[in-house]
Amino acid sequence: MGYQIYKYIIYVLYGLLIGEQIIITMGRKKRSVYHMLLCALVIMTVGGYMVMMNAQNAEVALEANKVTYLGGCLLPIVVLKIGADLCNIKMKMWVYIMISVVAFIVMGMAWSAGYVDYYYADYSIEIVNGITILHKVYGPLHMFYYFYLALYFGVTVIVIVHCVRNRRAYSNRMVIIFTIIWGTIYFTYYGERFLNLNVKIMPIALAVGMTFFVAFFRRANLLSMNTNMLNIEEREEENGYVVINFSDRLMSLNERAKEFFPELATINIDSKLEAIKNTCFYDKVYEVAFSDDEGSLEDVESNGYHLKVVVRDIKAPGQVGNRGMVIEIRDISPEARYKEMLRDYRERLEAAVAEKTESLDMIRQTIVMGMASMIESRDFSTGGHIRRTSDVVNVFSQELLAAGYPLSRKFLHMVVIAAPMHDLGKIAVDDAVLRKKGKYTPEEYDAMKAHAANGAIIVRRVFSGMDDEELVNVVANVAHFHHEKWNGTGYPLGLKGEEIPIEARIMALADVFDALVSKRYYKDAYSYDEAFKIIEESIGSHFDPELGKIFLNTRSKLEEMYNRFARENADEVGREGIE
Repeated sequence: MGYQIYKYIIYVLYGLLIGEQIIITMGRKKRSVYHMLLCALVIMTVGGYMVMMNAQNAEVALEANKVTYLGGCLLPIVVLKIGADLCNIKMKMWVYIMISVVAFIVMGMAWSAGYVDYYYADYSIEIVNGITILHKVYGPLHMFYYFYLALYFGVTVIVIVHCVRNRRAYSNRMVIIFTIIWGTIYFTYYGERFLNLNVKIMPIALAVGMTFFVAFFRRANLLSMNTNMLNIEEREEENGYVVINFSDRLMSLNERAKEFFPELATINIDSKLEAIKNTCFYDKVYEVAFSDDEGSLEDVESNGYHLKVVVRDIKAPGQVGNRGMVIEIRDISPEARYKEMLRDYRERLEAAVAEKTESLDMIRQTIVMGMASMIESRDFSTGGHIRRTSDVVNVFSQELLAAGYPLSRKFLHMVVIAAPMHDLGKIAVDDAVLRKKGKYTPEEYDAMKAHAANGAIIVRRVFSGMDDEELVNVVANVAHFHHEKWNGTGYPLGLKGEEIPIEARIMALADVFDALVSKRYYKDAYSYDEAFKIIEESIGSHFDPELGKIFLNTRSKLEEMYNRFARENADEVGREGIE
């Protein structure tokens, strides 16, 4: 009964093993040749043992035994290759070639059994409780099989020792699991041989061991560098790659990644990334990548490099959730340097343009002020008017910005520039009218009022070659419409309300205020109280209601400024309200 249970156990394990291999093979989009070869060899080897246990004659049992040699010779090589790849061990190709050559020689000798008696001198079968046992008498060539196993054992031990001595480079957990599975199968085979057991326990050990091997390393395979390199579209050698599992442990990386982030060279494989906290990789890459979905981090600076980091999730076939992530690191230093060079060039160019523009502005303002001064030198009644109104517009503009009035700083700056040119048209007024100290006749008053329209014409002629058309329009509007009134009773066109350009409405307040508080040959200066009262009473008739209310808020600043003017030239400003 015990022998029959043994057979049933092998049947069940064999069925599970085949089922597992089918599921794994069907579920993988990109299949590894070594993984598929491992599945085939395991199924073939265990199948050979099953046929041998049920053979009814010695010849069938011998042929089945030859099939088990196929797995016995080739399976160790495939296991070594897969284990080395998953542990990120780079084996020399000549090592695999050497072991493979010996394996094929031994396999050829084993398959000669039944034809010559050099490998098996004799063989026979014994059926015990329904299980066929193949008895063999070894020939002189059988010693080569032990030589092959010793060679394989020696190479494997060297690899394991190398991994233990270089813990930082290899996965200790992988090495331990590989050693346990490999050692169990290896010593089961030798134990079965030397104990001369009638019942073969190798099929069970092989089936169980390979099932665990495939299941564990299939999971680990998702996090191996070699496997993930197959799933990365850009596999240039200049890129760095880091693989991290769902437990935040470092699973594998390449040398380029260590070059980009030297701190990665200080952490062991399988170690948690907390070991390199407060480093560039942990703070700038890992924490950001862990908190975000798949994506990329642009221009991460580390160890003198400008890097682009691309993060991809690792998903197990047929399973929900991520098993980890692959972090791909690309060197974009040349691109970053090129962008920096362009940025520096643009900044230098902008600075040069700004410097030239500022120089041109100074030249333009010097010319304008010169023209305005020529006009003022002809008009005995308005000494210093140009400079003062410009300063009033400047103060008013700052108040408008502070009040949140919907005008840009650039536009208000243009109004300040335009202010000195508001009376530019007086250059075309006859001296007899401009310098007259008495009251104007209707004809003379009409000639004086013409200065507004003439000013706009002169501005457009003088500045016709300027690229800044907006500034030209602002200056022309200030000259043309600063005598217009909100209620439409002004000149030269009788515009009203918002028909009057806003720059002209701003200029009107500054122009009238200076005229009120300044001493003229035909009147004394008004006090600040009187001037602001007149302006307040004129809001809605002469002045824009909203602008007028904001202008009233400038009183303290304007009083301070005009007091300073008075100290500089007492004749220009009335004394009342200043003392």
